[in-house]
Amino acid sequence: MFRFITIMFTVWLFGCDSSIISSDINVKVELARERNDGPAIWVLKDNDTTLYLFGTVHLLPSNLSWQKSDMQKAFASSGTIFFEANSEANEKVAANILASSLGMRQDGLRLSDSLDSYQLKLLEAVAHNGNLNIALLDSLRPWLASEYITLAAATNAGLSSDLSADEALKSRARRDKKNVIFLETVEEQILTSANLSKSVQMSLLTETLEKYSSLANDLNDVAQSWALGRTDYLSRELVMAMKYKSSELYNNLIVRRNIKWMDKINQFIEGSGTGFVAVGTSHLLGEDSLIEMLREQGYEVSRYYAFQGPNVIKPINPSIKKLN
Repeated sequence: MFRFITIMFTVWLFGCDSSIISSDINVKVELARERNDGPAIWVLKDNDTTLYLFGTVHLLPSNLSWQKSDMQKAFASSGTIFFEANSEANEKVAANILASSLGMRQDGLRLSDSLDSYQLKLLEAVAHNGNLNIALLDSLRPWLASEYITLAAATNAGLSSDLSADEALKSRARRDKKNVIFLETVEEQILTSANLSKSVQMSLLTETLEKYSSLANDLNDVAQSWALGRTDYLSRELVMAMKYKSSELYNNLIVRRNIKWMDKINQFIEGSGTGFVAVGTSHLLGEDSLIEMLREQGYEVSRYYAFQGPNVIKPINPSIKKLN
């Protein structure tokens, strides 16, 4: 976040009201601060390449203001845009079919067959409180049940993946006829969750059931913190929390995908031009992030602020004489 340093100084006024000047300065400072309280962006530059990296959140409320002009300018200047995966209508249909085939029980067993009495009571309570179809939940494998419950909680709270930063930027890229590169396929994305071990899937489901009543607030907190560029909070609550819960989950969802994505990103950097990477913010935070992987390769990657604000505090010219 852009920081301002308070400087003690003396000015000589030429017939002006000091309260008016002070008020004007305060307004400009607040405008500059508000301008830079936006989702975090990083930038990499070499001799002939500029690459912006913008972290997104996949579930957002409709009334959240997050499209700041530094992001818009960086996006507009970029000829190539990177996204995680294609989410156009035909891809969504294919994704739903694949998720159903991988996430619905095909062996004659039910989800409840794998639950103990505590977990079963939780499932029943969540289905009742969330007005969810218990029979449908019972037909799902743990990973898909967890995602279904989370999405239901988000929807009930007014958050939507259709209003996400990813979808907004994909729409903008189509309108602006950008060169779009997808870092993975929808199938690869789904398999990331579907291939988790049964024990990790069950742990995820149990935690989702236990935290159902607070899921909406937690998701809103993430969205609001992301919109203000609170990377410390997001790193702690998203990345470090995941790493602490399960190394398998962390490696599958973050590390291995980042490593694969670096191949396409490196190909772009080795060429020339301006690009813009828009991926989930968890992929840009922490010691295994895309940012750190690029730094390990010797690139300088820093937070990007297009707007530094007006020169609201001007130095006094010592040659100016005090007027009586």
